[in-house]
Amino acid sequence: MHTSRGPLSGRLEIRLLGPVEISDGDTWRGIGSAKQRALLVMLALKANQVVSLDQLVTELWDENPPASATSLVAGYAWRLRRALGDRAGRILTTRSPGYRLVAPPEALDIDEFERLISRAHADLAAGQPAAAADGFGTALGLWRGAPLADVRPTPMVVAEIARLEETRIAAVEARIGAELDLGRHAMLLPTLKVLVAEHPLRERLHAHLMTALYRDGQQAVALGAYRDLRRLLVDELGIEPSDTLRDLVQRMLRNDPSLRTPAPPVTLPRQRSVSTHRQPRFPVAPTKLFGRAGQLDQLVDAVRAGRLGLVHGHAGAGKTALAIQAAHRLAGGYPDGPVFVPMGASTPAGPAETDDILRTTAAALGVPAPPPGTAPAAGWRSLLAGRRVLVVFDDVGTAGQIRALGPLPPGCGYIATTRSGLTTLDGTTRVLVGALGRDEAFDMLRAHLGADRVDAERHAAAVLIGRCDHLPVAVRVAAARLAPRPNWTIESFTARLADPATRLDVLVCETMSVRECLAGGVRLLARRGDQLALRALRQLGPLDRQLVTVTGLAALLHQPAFTAEVTVEHLVDAGLAEALADGRYRFSGLVRAFAREPDRWPATDDLTEPDRVPHPGR
Repeated sequence: MHTSRGPLSGRLEIRLLGPVEISDGDTWRGIGSAKQRALLVMLALKANQVVSLDQLVTELWDENPPASATSLVAGYAWRLRRALGDRAGRILTTRSPGYRLVAPPEALDIDEFERLISRAHADLAAGQPAAAADGFGTALGLWRGAPLADVRPTPMVVAEIARLEETRIAAVEARIGAELDLGRHAMLLPTLKVLVAEHPLRERLHAHLMTALYRDGQQAVALGAYRDLRRLLVDELGIEPSDTLRDLVQRMLRNDPSLRTPAPPVTLPRQRSVSTHRQPRFPVAPTKLFGRAGQLDQLVDAVRAGRLGLVHGHAGAGKTALAIQAAHRLAGGYPDGPVFVPMGASTPAGPAETDDILRTTAAALGVPAPPPGTAPAAGWRSLLAGRRVLVVFDDVGTAGQIRALGPLPPGCGYIATTRSGLTTLDGTTRVLVGALGRDEAFDMLRAHLGADRVDAERHAAAVLIGRCDHLPVAVRVAAARLAPRPNWTIESFTARLADPATRLDVLVCETMSVRECLAGGVRLLARRGDQLALRALRQLGPLDRQLVTVTGLAALLHQPAFTAEVTVEHLVDAGLAEALADGRYRFSGLVRAFAREPDRWPATDDLTEPDRVPHPGR
């Protein structure tokens, strides 16, 4: 390994599957300073995302950072830019509330490893074990030892190492399975015996060893290996081997002919060639969810039961964060990986077209997209056929966006986020999220600002949470504003939120904006041509009423009660109101502040249709 200290001059590459190294496409070298190395790793693991200064300080110094921690991080970042040849700060950028490493997908060996794994699984599903074995072998060849071997084991690093090690051993198991399909059982026996000794509780490795022994004519030894594993599981864990292993034993006892000779590989022409495009990284899971444990379990259970897990609720309630966390928990059951598909219902660009959905998914899987104009359901089936994929559809506007893709493919899972309940979708488990409880909101502030700082100004923190309506996005933005400013008091920042007329101006931090989050609801209404709901929102603003009844809204709009109820339900579906159990509707302080500034709403003239008043006959 070269250790020249000059700046990089070419294409940036970063290797993390071993000791940390950087390259300009020609020369590899390490990062001398441990703190700079740790900083690079934290930013690389969240490439193209802003990592807050608060999190960087916590990772670098645990719970006891020096008083000069902020300045020290700035110094490490400056020296790291020099090492990267990035004096202009275009690669390692300063973005509030922290720093961001701008890196294309091909820059990281972790991305390359995961892309090759995904491609090998696709080959295996297509009946091509030789190509799959080669692909798994190439992916595993990227490892140069223990991942992040020369980085201090911070919580983020430890979690990533565990994830990578699990992915690696799963890839080893898959490669051995492909080689067994090729009849290479004899050459695999020495390796399998070592692996089983190193990982005595991994049943898939035991199954591979038993199969290899059986095909090598060692039936008694294969059955003995099973007895050894069963004794270990019963003695250590109090459980029996899995149904798969017990079934394998029964097939051996029956001398099942299919165990003797592996199935021949498929030799038909491939219907789908593999692209060289890299797999985009799935969003990193939130460090921690607050107040969502029950919803997370409900969502995970729904997907495991083969149902669409639908997260719905108020704008800014953390629907996407919950969906991403659930996908990471479920990822082990979907070897072809989770895929994140932005549906764009509330964005300025508008809902994603079906061709965009197919292209996004194809890029994530590393395969060519169906030709433009392909029937949506047919194109979707062609992408997911033979794969086990978990798809997260984020910001869905209508049930038709999901329904157009056809039924859920076998072996796959769906999670969707939406502001409405998409009530016409069958086979759906709906998980509602809203404002945080008081304790959960305090926990969120403590996580980002530190417990000592929050608890020292507990009353001011409570007022801040109240002025944020306990809404996760607002509390998060407030924390992001405060985190890099330790000299700001919580009380002084909270005072800036006192005037509702300027509150939304304060609750913005780089790409996070409460006003923009609420503006998505206006876009949804405008695209549906719901001028009456938009008018209701304008007229409710000056009234500044937190609770609204159907009767009161009917009088305000000069409409029948039925029409008023449909209208306010549309505001709920846009994420701008909350339906209460007693039949009333709640409009948060942030929504009321937003309603009073229609001149700052997104332009809707090009989105709206002629005024459509709901009618009982529709």
